[in-house]
Amino acid sequence: MALLARHHGFLRVLFAGITVASLGYMAQRANIRSDVTSEGLSRITAGTRDLIRSVQEDRPVVVTAYVSKDVPQQYVSLRARLINVLREMEAEGSAGITVQLHEPEPHSDEAQQAEEKYGIVPRSVFNSEGGRVSRVPVFLGVAFSSGPREEILPFLDRGLSVEYELARALRVVTQDKKRVVGIVRTDAKIMGNFDFATRRQEPTWRIVDELKKQYEVRSLNPGADVPDDVDVLVVPQVSSMTQQHLDAVSTYVDAGRPALLIADPMPAFNVKLAPGEPMLPPPGQGGMMGGMMGGGGQASPKGDFDNLLKAVGVEWKANRIVFDTHNPNPRLSGAPPHVVFMGQTVGGVSPFAGGDVTVDGLAQIVALFGGDLRDAGKPGLTFTPLLETGAASGFDDFEQMVDRRNFLAGIQGPIMPRKRGPITGEKLVLGARIQGEVAGDSGEADGTGGGSGGSTKKVDAIVLADLDMFSDSFFSFHEQGGDVDGDGLIDIRFDNVTFLLNCIDSLSGDERFIDLRKRQPQFRRLDRVDEYTKEARAEREKQVGAANEAAQRGLDEAQASLQKVVDEIRGREGIDERTKAVMLRSAEEAENRRLALKQERVEREKEKTMVNIERDHLRAVDEVQDRIRVAAILIPPIPALIMGFVIFGRRRRRESSVIPASRKRGAA
Repeated sequence: MALLARHHGFLRVLFAGITVASLGYMAQRANIRSDVTSEGLSRITAGTRDLIRSVQEDRPVVVTAYVSKDVPQQYVSLRARLINVLREMEAEGSAGITVQLHEPEPHSDEAQQAEEKYGIVPRSVFNSEGGRVSRVPVFLGVAFSSGPREEILPFLDRGLSVEYELARALRVVTQDKKRVVGIVRTDAKIMGNFDFATRRQEPTWRIVDELKKQYEVRSLNPGADVPDDVDVLVVPQVSSMTQQHLDAVSTYVDAGRPALLIADPMPAFNVKLAPGEPMLPPPGQGGMMGGMMGGGGQASPKGDFDNLLKAVGVEWKANRIVFDTHNPNPRLSGAPPHVVFMGQTVGGVSPFAGGDVTVDGLAQIVALFGGDLRDAGKPGLTFTPLLETGAASGFDDFEQMVDRRNFLAGIQGPIMPRKRGPITGEKLVLGARIQGEVAGDSGEADGTGGGSGGSTKKVDAIVLADLDMFSDSFFSFHEQGGDVDGDGLIDIRFDNVTFLLNCIDSLSGDERFIDLRKRQPQFRRLDRVDEYTKEARAEREKQVGAANEAAQRGLDEAQASLQKVVDEIRGREGIDERTKAVMLRSAEEAENRRLALKQERVEREKEKTMVNIERDHLRAVDEVQDRIRVAAILIPPIPALIMGFVIFGRRRRRESSVIPASRKRGAA
C-alpha cells in the first residue's frame, strides 16, 4: 500500500534527524576538534601533546578540575580556554591520565570536597553585569595527583596562560626531581626576612613563589660555596655584597655555570641599597637607636662589584639612571621618563621580535629607574642586548635624584631632577646576555677570580640593570593580564614576570615552557589613535621641558642675586669682620626669605602651567578620539546605503522596462 504524501514527508524529516544525530555522535566519539581562531589558544602545542602522551599507566595522573558553570563576563574566555585544554588533555592522553571536571555550586558537596581534599576555594570576583556591581564566588582551580606527588592550582587568573599552567603542573607531578635555583641572600631580601626593628616578618617576593612552582628554590648563604646541584644562581643586587661574597659568586661564574646577576643603580623599594651607599649594618644592629644602646654594628665595606661585572663582559656605570621620553601607554602618560617602557611601539612592531629566546614574542617590559649596561669588549665573549630603550633616551646622575638633607631619615628618593640630562640619541641597554669563553689572566690566579693564568673559562650569564621590574606590583599586572578596569579587555600588558621565568629557563637549559608562556591573547593597541596623538604628546613633552627650564632660570636668578649681595658686603673696606658677619647674616636671611617666596611663586606658576599643558594635551587627545568615534558611527552604514541605492535603482529600471509604453506618464 502506497504511503500518503504527509506520511512520506514525516518519514523524511525523521530519518534526516536520525542521520544528523548519528553524525554528531560519531564526530563526538571521534574527538574531531578544530580551533579556527587566529591565536589558536584552545589548540595545544606539540610539546604539550607529547608530555600528555608520555604519561604511562604504571604512573597514572588524575586531573581534577573545579570550574564554575556561571562566571562574570571577564572570565568567560578564560573558562572556555580552560575547559578546551582539559578536553584536549583527555582526548590526547592514554589510559594513564584521567580528567575529572566538576562544576560546583557554592556550599555544595563538591565545593566542600574541593576545599577539604585540595584546598581549592572559590575566589570572590567583581561582577558588573546588569548595571550592578557585586562580588560572586568563582571556582577556577585544578589539582594534579600522581601517587604521593600533588600539584594544586588554586585559581587561574586572567593573565596566565592556561596551557602553560596545566603543562607545568603535569610536568611537576611526573618528573623525578625539580631543577634547583639558588638565590643568594643579599640586602635586597627578596627571599623574605625578619625585621628586628619592627619585629615583623618581611614577606617573600611573589616572583619567588612563582619560581617555586617549577623549581626547587634555595636560599644560599653569601660567601659560601655554591652547591654542585644548583642549576642557576640568582644574585639580586650584586652591589650589596662584600668582597668575600663576590669572590664566591666569581668562583661559581668562572666555572662556566649559569647565573642571573642583577645590578640596580636606584632600587625604588629601598634607595639605601644603591651602589654608592654603604652596606647596611647586620640585622638587629642597625639604625641610630641601635648605636645609642651600644649594640650598633659596623657595616662591612662593599666589594669590587665592578670587577665582577667586567669579568663577565659588562661595564656598568653605577651612577647613571636611564630615562626614555617615549611612552606608548596613554593610560600612563603621567609616569616619569625614568619609568622605561621597552617593546611595544606605535605601529605594533615589537623590537623583541626575532631577538633572544627570553624576549622574543613578548609585548612590553618595564624598568623603574634602571641602569646602563655597556659591552666591556672582552675577546671571546658575545654581548647580546635583551632590553633596550628607544633613541629618545638618556641618563641622569644619581645624586640629582636623591635628597640627603634629612639626617634622621637618611637618603630619600627617587625624586625628579630639576634639569634632566640630554638625550643621547642612542639606544641604552638595561639587560644583556653574555656567552662565550675568555682566557684567564694572571691576575685571577690569586684566588680572587677563581681562575688560573693561561686557562680559559666559560661564561653564561644574564645581567639586568633593574631589580624593581620584578616587584609584586608587576606580578599583580601579570595575574590580571593587563585588564586594569575589569572589562575583560587588555589595557596594558607587562611581561616582566614572563621575562624573568624565561631567563631562568634559558639559563637552566630547559626551554620547553618558554613558547607556552607566550601563548597569550594578542596585545592589540589602537595604533591609529596612538599615531594621531603622537604629535600632541610630543608638544606636551616640549612644553613641560620649557616650564621646567623657566622655573630653574627663576631660581638661578634669585640665587645669583643673593650671591651678588654677599660679594658686595665681603668687598667693602673699612668694616671689621664681625660687622661684616652680622651684615652677611642679615643679608642672607633677607635674601633667603625673598628666595623662598620667589621659589614658592615659581613653583606655583610652574604647577599652573603644567595643569594648563595637561588640559590642552587631554583636549587634543579627546578631539582625536571624537573624530574616530564620529567616523566609526558614520562610515559603517555607507556601504549598506550605497548597496541599497544600487538595488533600488536596479529594481526601478526593471519595473520601468516591463511597464507598457501606453501606461507611462506622458504617453500619447
